Amino acid sequence: MKTGLKRLTAVFLCALLMLCTASPVLADEITAPQFTDEAAVYETYSEAVISADYNAPSETDTGESEEALNYVLLGDSIAKGSGIVNYEEACYGRIIADTNGYNYVNYGVDGLKSSELREMLNRQDVMASIENADIVNITIGGNNYLHGNIPLLLLGVLLHIDPIIDTVLDAYYEDLCAIIGKIHEASPDAVILLQTLYNPSTGLLRPLLQYGSDKLNERIFKYDKEHPGVVTIVDIAAELNGKGYCFAFIHPTARGNVEIAKILLKVLYDMGLGKTTEPVIKVQGRNTIELLPAYIFNPLKMIPFI
Repeated sequence: MKTGLKRLTAVFLCALLMLCTASPVLADEITAPQFTDEAAVYETYSEAVISADYNAPSETDTGESEEALNYVLLGDSIAKGSGIVNYEEACYGRIIADTNGYNYVNYGVDGLKSSELREMLNRQDVMASIENADIVNITIGGNNYLHGNIPLLLLGVLLHIDPIIDTVLDAYYEDLCAIIGKIHEASPDAVILLQTLYNPSTGLLRPLLQYGSDKLNERIFKYDKEHPGVVTIVDIAAELNGKGYCFAFIHPTARGNVEIAKILLKVLYDMGLGKTTEPVIKVQGRNTIELLPAYIFNPLKMIPFI
């Protein structure tokens, strides 16, 4: 029994010794946990989460999303965009609204005179828009010359007889004071942009139109001088006179609408009301003149265009 026990003990000890000797070898063959790779995976995941959190808006960083400003355009065919076929999609008002993300309504009407714009302010829908407006943009006055006064005005402009012109422009100035006064009263915090009348013609009528537009613009600057701080004058005339972009003497082409938009976008950007000075063109304007074959035969530039 003792001899058998001794042999069993000896075998057990030998086996234990062999196991202990082999352990380092086995340890080398066993695959260790991949902590390095797991750490890399965790690090990559963390970066993705951080990146997503950074790019996503949060109430702490950005607060509530900004509400779109309300932009109202008032005036005549220039405001409407009548020099282009698809004016609703491509006039300068639409370009400005698309660029800055404004809520936008355009009350431009072909042939509108200052007295008729003054009357339009009695409409409930127009005044509701103005009362909610952040920006009111006005261009008016050219039709005061063109409707009902052409014979006298031609004589006055050709011969530089100012009393004839002044009769028309004094009435315009009275309307202008009433128009802006009512808008400012209805929406005292709104920015009121008042455009000067520019002469887009490059043809034979350019000198005639230039004299008339200069005289009207004098009244616009007179208003600003007598009512400081009420309006912001946007001097379209100083920027675009003589550069063309015109159809049928007075209506800006698609390119003209883009150029007007650029001037207004710069003003709005400088006032902190715009996102950029570069216009966003979602729809290309189509010139009205494209529909008229007469533009091919235009040696006298009686229908100026570009």
